[in-house]
Amino acid sequence: MSYNSIRLPQDLPIYYKNFFPVKPFVKWLQYGLGFGDYFNRREFAFILADDVHIRYRSYHDEHSFFKALTSTNPEKLDIGAVYNHEPVNNKRHTDYQAVERELVFDIDLTDYDPIRNCCKDATVCSKCWKFMVLAVRILDFQLEDMFDFKARMWVFSGRRGVHCWVGDKKARMLNNSQRSAIATRLNLFKKNGQIEVTEGKAKMTKVPPIVRDAFRVVLKDEVFEEMVYEQGWLEDDSFLTDYAFLSDAVKKDLTELFEKYETPKDRWNIIRGIFDEDYRKHLDEKNALLETVPTVRDHNALLHFVLQRCYPRLDVNVSTGTNHLLKSPFCIHPKTGNVAVPLNVEKIGEFDVNKCPRIDRVVEELNSLLAERESDENADSRNRKFLAYKHGSLAPYVENFEKFVALTSTS
Repeated sequence: MSYNSIRLPQDLPIYYKNFFPVKPFVKWLQYGLGFGDYFNRREFAFILADDVHIRYRSYHDEHSFFKALTSTNPEKLDIGAVYNHEPVNNKRHTDYQAVERELVFDIDLTDYDPIRNCCKDATVCSKCWKFMVLAVRILDFQLEDMFDFKARMWVFSGRRGVHCWVGDKKARMLNNSQRSAIATRLNLFKKNGQIEVTEGKAKMTKVPPIVRDAFRVVLKDEVFEEMVYEQGWLEDDSFLTDYAFLSDAVKKDLTELFEKYETPKDRWNIIRGIFDEDYRKHLDEKNALLETVPTVRDHNALLHFVLQRCYPRLDVNVSTGTNHLLKSPFCIHPKTGNVAVPLNVEKIGEFDVNKCPRIDRVVEELNSLLAERESDENADSRNRKFLAYKHGSLAPYVENFEKFVALTSTS
């Protein structure tokens, strides 16, 4: 059943009071420091109905933050930077400025519309979620391998994308120039929307390790191959026409093979047999493909084809500014009702957007959770403070969040 946003005003107070994981949330944003030394200088922004923004909110402790949250019940909660003065007093200081902030990344499915054929705009299905699966796997690998960032949290935005929060101290201390350098390094897309996989004068031959590694991450499982068929990328001859750098000899051979083998599966096997040395080595010696594929190679054609379709399409502006606001984990997307839940990267392929915890369903769980608690024969359990977010459909996502919070105290 589709979400009815008319319920939002009545559901938000129940949700924030019972299900927002305020204790681990505040523990995260303390980073092991005292309230008065760090947390009180963090900016929060409450977005109310009709897009009314209340910025520069800051709080001295968990209680004052929770009180403001449950009295305001914002439709959206944004997290900003840590400033040199308390944000609530920003007008009193002429030197007020952001001094620290997590390194964040934003990936939106609408940026994949030029090559996404199953859905368009804000619509998301299980097929196009695979774009996010591969983008997350690539970027998560790069953040650890290239920069040794350990505290990484991936969050479903609630509608059509994902956010990444890097909480390592060295990431939080980056200045704007350093953030820009990292984002530029990780971004392979030029202004014309085409991917640039090579660098320097040796075009088509010199491929940076970051690109080769991303390519290996993609091809080590079957997700991309599934996308090739689901998105219909080899149902026409665009592979031949999109890559002007293909030699005439290879184009001629490919054209003949594509005319002979018309199914996307056969064409994908042919392309890999021609351009993927590792794949070719593992082919059965008796495989007919070895007898038909040309021996000429065009460097990086497969690399272009794969990464043009699944490399992370970053909103670079989100990553470069220390003072940029970003939607908080566990807030609600007002149009879908979905909770912005932290994801388990190892199981991201199992995440179903259509089964994401939704505020109306979460709120409806409360009565049954309370009844279950009352029926518990263990008196100690009944007397213990009841944390609804540790039960029901939100529980596994809170567990993902708490694992990230634990990393922030050691990174």
